[in-house]
Amino acid sequence: MIRHLITLLWNSRRKFIGIIVEQALVFIVLTICMVTLFDMIRQYREPGLLDTENVVLFGFMADQTMARDKEKCREINQAVDACIGNMRQWDNVESTSESLSLVPYLREPGFYHTDSVMISGNKFQAEVKFADIDAQQVFNIEMEEGEWLPTLPNRARPAVITRKLADQVGSNYNLIGAQFSDKRNITYTITGIVSGIKESVFAPSGPGVIIPKEKTAYNAFSRYREICARVKPGQVEEFCNASYLEFQRLVPYFNEIEFIIRDMGIFKAKNMFPATSRLKLLFIPTLFLLIFAFIGTLGLLMLNVKKRAQEFGIHRAVGASSIQLLWWMVVQSLLLTLIASIPGIILSFFIFSVTATHLLAILTAVGAMLVFSLVSAYYPAWQITKINPAVVLHQE
Repeated sequence: MIRHLITLLWNSRRKFIGIIVEQALVFIVLTICMVTLFDMIRQYREPGLLDTENVVLFGFMADQTMARDKEKCREINQAVDACIGNMRQWDNVESTSESLSLVPYLREPGFYHTDSVMISGNKFQAEVKFADIDAQQVFNIEMEEGEWLPTLPNRARPAVITRKLADQVGSNYNLIGAQFSDKRNITYTITGIVSGIKESVFAPSGPGVIIPKEKTAYNAFSRYREICARVKPGQVEEFCNASYLEFQRLVPYFNEIEFIIRDMGIFKAKNMFPATSRLKLLFIPTLFLLIFAFIGTLGLLMLNVKKRAQEFGIHRAVGASSIQLLWWMVVQSLLLTLIASIPGIILSFFIFSVTATHLLAILTAVGAMLVFSLVSAYYPAWQITKINPAVVLHQE
């Protein structure tokens, strides 16, 4: 049957060339969309994405004039500490954490702090992030090995490193318990390894170290602070309103500083917007192409059924069942789609790298085209089953 259909399609290639070209174009565009989508999914699922659902960021930034007034900065920071202490007692707050350069989506990836660290006698460039012990609970950070910034004896400084930095150091070293130093010659002890800390939704996690954000005399005069709170589900808006009033009530010079309190989901959506917008710009014209291709394919197949009505009538007269003729039309449509997909598949291997993600995307595009082919062939195939051989042969 397949061989006969291929022969028939070849002999009637001029009739079907329009369908093949149209579907080939749709397949190429659809493949580009699928590869883009699957790449985004792969990047999203890469390790290191912090859990920011039900997390609220709040903090402040003082301008240069305010920063020069040490007494005002001290009063503001004392009031902020009091607000944080009050919030920890609220029923809708699960945990709070203060950090620096750990909270994602606030800056472009290149603007996060980096420094050189010396591990096992070798120097590595790493992103340096400061966090407290509660950051693990706020962002649901899972450890691959070890612990998150535990208290060490003899006032030793703990540190956590990312998997990418651990891989750069090499598998020949047992890194848990190993020490490293930064360019200020401060020594830290590695207590754990995390899969990563992503700064952007679709950007990979880089080599990094997380060290404790310690309370020092300098912190009393900070002009910028990042604090996050994990809130019980469904109570984010209530928390935002209550915390704003709390800060407004307790923080002096409130109207003179830039205060922020916002659901981290907003920052995440904003961070994802450029990539999702590009994907929409690809899928919208692809959808219109599919609609136009569906109309064109349906019209050509209906015309083909009309022109071959006598042929199908003869098949019915000599014993072919309506189901056999229906499958004839469906298989013919599927073969046309597979033939139309061949140029796009070949082109894909020249445009995209051969990876499991891209192969899966191409197969998904082929599957989508086959479904499209089945849908567009259904009505013409159903029309074939309604052919009355006696009427058709009488007309002949």
